[in-house]
Amino acid sequence: MNHSERERLFLELFHQHKARIQRLCYGYTNSTAESEDLFQEVMTNVWNSLPSFRGDSQPFTWLYRVAVNTALMHRRKQRPTEDLPELADHAATPHQSLEREERLAALHRAIGTLADQDRLIVTLLLEGLSYREIAEITGITVNYVGVKINRIKQAIEQKMSEVSHGEF
Repeated sequence: MNHSERERLFLELFHQHKARIQRLCYGYTNSTAESEDLFQEVMTNVWNSLPSFRGDSQPFTWLYRVAVNTALMHRRKQRPTEDLPELADHAATPHQSLEREERLAALHRAIGTLADQDRLIVTLLLEGLSYREIAEITGITVNYVGVKINRIKQAIEQKMSEVSHGEF
């Protein structure tokens, strides 16, 4: 891959998937400043890894793999943060907003307790990726993606049930 091909592919990936990768970064950090740092690290790794991209998978699934691997390495270097994203719903009453924020915070904590692969699968599912795309990114079979998603849903439902009973 020559320099102009590398630059073209990088810019294409960047423009088409920037928002998704930024959300993925935020999901691993929960801090705007830290997620921006992680995003920069991901894009640097993408640029540096482009010469080794062989085209065995779709460019965006390769991009996700680089992003996830970078995020996991970043998380291992950093202490997990307890910060939660700011949530606002201006149309709701203050009581409804507070309840919504509490439910979302509990959901966020429940997702945060998942194993790395399960957390990745949830993130990719929330991004609207198909089971096949999730399978390509995670390296598991499509059928196993379905099994994992059902198990993840059950685990999250259990955690959320514990929240409503004051156990979580």
